[in-house]
Amino acid sequence: MDEDATQLINKLPTPLEESKTAENNTTMSEPETMRIAFRYNQLTPVDSEQKPATALGHYFDLTKTMSSDMLLAHDVTCWNGGELETNAPEFGSFNNPQYGFLLSCIRSKAGEQQFNAASDESSKNVLRICLNSMGSPLWYGKHFSEDFLRFMVLLKAIVRNTLSVCLITVPLHLFNHLDDVYLSQKVRNMFDFSFDLEAFAGQMEEQANPAFKEYHGLLNITKITPFNSLASYHPKTRDLAFKLKRSKFVIEKLHLPPDIADEDGASKSQVPTMSCASVGGKSKLDF
Repeated sequence: MDEDATQLINKLPTPLEESKTAENNTTMSEPETMRIAFRYNQLTPVDSEQKPATALGHYFDLTKTMSSDMLLAHDVTCWNGGELETNAPEFGSFNNPQYGFLLSCIRSKAGEQQFNAASDESSKNVLRICLNSMGSPLWYGKHFSEDFLRFMVLLKAIVRNTLSVCLITVPLHLFNHLDDVYLSQKVRNMFDFSFDLEAFAGQMEEQANPAFKEYHGLLNITKITPFNSLASYHPKTRDLAFKLKRSKFVIEKLHLPPDIADEDGASKSQVPTMSCASVGGKSKLDF
């Protein structure tokens, strides 16, 4: 509802070949000679960028968009509002009919034989659903919370019963101004995976903090659901930050400097240390 889906598709960045990406990683500059700890010269440079163990096609060039020939070679369905299917049973369950129109479009596409788990292996395919800015003010109505939650339940049922995955962006910060103060938590509970992007733009405190000068924001992992296992996956670190470079969007481990000094030379962050001293014949431990 916020943006023309066709325009969104036309602005997709062009993918990079994994071989070219590997060459760029191997041609890193050699570390400078260290005069003190010379043994560290034998170690490879630390790369904080989060990368998959296998080639999944996660690399894109943001300076170029996909060619029209590449887009035409794929089966892409866009929904820009309005009714695409008549006699849909979902229409009667929503106060805002746009939810029913969108759900009918998704159900019609996901119902194709290639997205059926029982179909032949040779004809199987994965449907990737992308819903941008769901729950924005353009979706608001008299019974917004009821419609939004019902839509998510029906959408999750479609994804579960077909070979589909769904990526949804939701402006949860706007939900704080609604009557249902628990709507954000209810929506998050319906997702299998959830993460927040917290940009530093407009936040004076974060922008002035020298620890964040290399980054444009933080990535907060808020939910990881276990699949086919008793325990969920635990990443090595949840301290992640992102930066937007000229040609790529990078997610890295957040490394804070050991000591941050302000303009007056005073330390802003005190690192706890342990020392032992004798006071009046007694020992004192400071932590």
